[in-house]
Amino acid sequence: MFGTVAVLLYPFGVAVALYEDTPRIPPNWVPWATPALDEDPTWLAKYQISRLHGDADLCFAALDGSHLEYNRLDDRPMDNGCGVTARTEILQSNIPYSAGFESPCALAAGLYWYEQRLNVIAEEHLGSSVARIEHFGTYSCRNIYGRENARRSAHALAEAIDIAGFRLMDGTEISVLRDWDDKGPKGLFLQAARDEACRFFGPVLSPDYNAAHANHFHLELGSFGLCR
Repeated sequence: MFGTVAVLLYPFGVAVALYEDTPRIPPNWVPWATPALDEDPTWLAKYQISRLHGDADLCFAALDGSHLEYNRLDDRPMDNGCGVTARTEILQSNIPYSAGFESPCALAAGLYWYEQRLNVIAEEHLGSSVARIEHFGTYSCRNIYGRENARRSAHALAEAIDIAGFRLMDGTEISVLRDWDDKGPKGLFLQAARDEACRFFGPVLSPDYNAAHANHFHLELGSFGLCR
């Protein structure tokens, strides 16, 4: 009897042993896995953030699996095309912000990943990490460019943040308005920061897009869109 059981269980034991010896695929390389926000993003990052935007439970599971500290707020009910779902407030992230803001969970997740890359870029170009992100906010119940007959802005859903500049650990201040055309390290950093944002957000709009974005980067949730 024992021999029969052993024979039956042998293939199972071999399968378990092979599984345990098989290198595991990092979750950020698996499109259907919950993104690991404390690990390096891959080329799938924009898709993964978009997926989080469509699944609030999955998104909050991703935040809970990271070191991001946040509050989950009551949704802002939809009214006349304005409102915020999966409403989140960042408390403590990789980089502080100039003021608090609300956003959908997925925007918080995307920013958390983006912040990690910002510090790498700042060290490469400026020799210092980022101490604070200066911004103009997220939620604003308005149309695009404030035009009466235009469609609602992504800000009406808090699905975008406008970043005006950065303050570095060494005290250096970098302004999108002032330094975008700089030919030195500040300008190179801003160009790289804009380009890196396109890995996570879409559209991403900068001073290269139009005069309305001369003083900020517009980072918006989306799977596709301009990077300019």
